Amino acid sequence: MPLDEVAHAAWGAAGTQGRAVRSGEEADGRAGKGRDLTERPCAALTFHRSSLARQVRVRGPVVAESAEQSAADFLARGAGARAESLLGRQSSPLGDLAERDAAVRESLARLEREPALVPPGWTLHTVRPQSVECRQGDKKRRHTRFNYRAGEDDWVRELLWP
Repeated sequence: MPLDEVAHAAWGAAGTQGRAVRSGEEADGRAGKGRDLTERPCAALTFHRSSLARQVRVRGPVVAESAEQSAADFLARGAGARAESLLGRQSSPLGDLAERDAAVRESLARLEREPALVPPGWTLHTVRPQSVECRQGDKKRRHTRFNYRAGEDDWVRELLWP
């Protein structure tokens, strides 16, 4: 059963939430998310399953993985995602859809010529959990929430008020 939604949030240097995105979107140093993670390397991941009324939120610092792991991550993505990423224009103003389509076609052609091409700024980021909150919804609003936080030697489990 697929999740209904997976979201990622990163915070900019000022400490305010800068980006909220669906999982699978890249975060290299050129894009807003990549800049946010460079300025303040912490994030939250939220996994939501509405049919079960369940949600899990993972929070913690973000670390950049090795160049080899980053390249493997990029190359494992679909051609369309790689073509868009090679453009390096995410979140930039776009004149019209024809401009995008032409640029993506050129980028796809480049990938056909250079199938091992990885953008120099592409970085795989990993969240190192410091806390994991689990929420079980209830139709009568008697939600159950647990928080697991990293202790010195083990995880500490806390029951939370809804």
